[in-house]
Amino acid sequence: MRTLVISTDPAPSLGDALGLRLTGAPRPVPLPRGTLHALEISPMRALERWLRPRRPVLETIALRGTWLDETDVQELLRQSLPGIDELAALLEILRYGRSPAYDVIVVDTAPTGHTLRMLAMPDALSAVALAFDHMQAKHRAMVEALRGATIEDEADEMIRDLQEDAQALTTLLRDPELTDVTLVSLPEKLAVEETLDAARSLLSMRIPIAAVVMNRLTAPPPQKCDWCDGRRSIERQAISSLARGLASVARTSRSALPRLAIVGARQTEPAGVRALRGVAADLRKPATLPRRPLAAGRPARRRIAALPATFQQPAQLAAVKLLMFAGKGGVGKTTCAAASALHLAETQPKRRFLLVSADPAHSLADVLEARVGDPPRRVAGLGNLDVRELDPAGALEPIRTRYTASVDKMFDRILRGSAIDATHDRRVMRDLFDFAPPGLDELAAVLELVDLLGDARSPRRYDVVVMDTAPTGHAVRLLQMPETVQGWTKALMRILLKYQPLAGLGDLGAALLQLSRGLGRLRAMLANPMEAQLVVVTRAAALPRHETARLLGTLHRLEISVPAVIVNAVGGGDCTRCRASTRQELRETESLIQLARARSGQVAVIGAPAAVPPPAGVRALGAWRRRWRAL
Repeated sequence: MRTLVISTDPAPSLGDALGLRLTGAPRPVPLPRGTLHALEISPMRALERWLRPRRPVLETIALRGTWLDETDVQELLRQSLPGIDELAALLEILRYGRSPAYDVIVVDTAPTGHTLRMLAMPDALSAVALAFDHMQAKHRAMVEALRGATIEDEADEMIRDLQEDAQALTTLLRDPELTDVTLVSLPEKLAVEETLDAARSLLSMRIPIAAVVMNRLTAPPPQKCDWCDGRRSIERQAISSLARGLASVARTSRSALPRLAIVGARQTEPAGVRALRGVAADLRKPATLPRRPLAAGRPARRRIAALPATFQQPAQLAAVKLLMFAGKGGVGKTTCAAASALHLAETQPKRRFLLVSADPAHSLADVLEARVGDPPRRVAGLGNLDVRELDPAGALEPIRTRYTASVDKMFDRILRGSAIDATHDRRVMRDLFDFAPPGLDELAAVLELVDLLGDARSPRRYDVVVMDTAPTGHAVRLLQMPETVQGWTKALMRILLKYQPLAGLGDLGAALLQLSRGLGRLRAMLANPMEAQLVVVTRAAALPRHETARLLGTLHRLEISVPAVIVNAVGGGDCTRCRASTRQELRETESLIQLARARSGQVAVIGAPAAVPPPAGVRALGAWRRRWRAL
């Protein structure tokens, strides 16, 4: 099979896994037999490739269908298109899927939350097509009035192409003869819960799930090892929980039960063709489910690895207003963020803290073992710490509602009782909100938090917000977004000012001005190390280390302060295999220390010990946090 493997993750690790330097163009992977190419999608380049031949026609449609002039249209289309990252990735998959060069395409996606957004992108593309269709409708009506019949041109053909692309993507994703989806999980409670949530979401979108892979399962130890036995006990429990959950999801959705595969943990992270062949062999084996959830019929005793004596207690992180945690998916950033928030609240009882998740695939409720939603909730036992899982759509809706109301008021003011029918123009102006930069919903939620930090009169004012961000690629996008969205906001403001004599600024101008000022405050906060800092969370393994290096470079360019790098889940048992793993971790940790020093001498490298089971709940998180050590 002529095979192409593509990464759609904004922070890709595919090249690291294959041991190759990848770009946005297919590169051959050296194999003794067979044909394999690999690429890492560059969303901006992919979108530009798709948009370049279409831009003149799209600008023509917008000129025909709005009262904007050529400069206005070019600026707005240059600023944004909805879901730019996810849409570009899907369009690239569709392009290669239509190519006769490949028989099979394997896609390594972004972590859960943003992959679900990507798979919903066909609907966003349909919305874009509909918005352009609304613009073109005015031109069709004029042509029909003048010529007595509608005459299609390249603009109508372009809109039809957009609609056909959206339909082709929907068909591709929902057809089990064309597409297999495999979910990859870890044998831990948090990962299993996220996997089951993803399965429910996919099946609700009518996207079939072919398989679920349980990754990094611990093999029997070479000698008696309480640590390995404890891990295996917890892992058996996780596999049983996953199997029961998948069976329940399949029954509820009336879908086929996905195949379960198990991949064993390796001494070192598999990278390169030879090591990956071993993983492939595991994937082909039928999974054997445990007969009992626990080896001895009782829960494993909690164990926390003793870190080497070279680690010492870290100095307290700087008391900033916004403390963010970021890292590769699966490294434990949510657990680290929660433990840090609990520690800060306990040690600074006179300050008010908010622990918040900005990851679309929330895990704070599972980590804290408490009910968590978008309205803030008090953490039990702490009077100065609230917790919240952001609902970006909920934060964006008031902005959308205000925008729509402002457009309506503006047209009412222009017409002033006139008999002119402006239904079309009103609808098109409303549609312009759908051309806002991608991720505006997430940014709106963050701006709401910035307001809570700044308004001393608010009863819900906080002194510090501790934020668990989305995994690396989308966390970086969120940090870059204030500048992008401010550019879009200013473009709309310039357009409004141009037409002020006719329409006036009104509520729409006030709404955009408020958004622009909020973005300005956020940009100033992110640039000030006394107000905002970001802690990078990683693991002592090669692929997370490579991604951490790239993330630190990006944060340096964005001038965002990094006070610490947390190396999570360090240490293990005392069998020969555990000791060998610990030696490998220490080598990786030393590389991370050198990396942090190269960036800045002020970056602390903190070791957070491995725990069996992983810490969850306020008491366990507190005990685990007290075991952190800084080199």
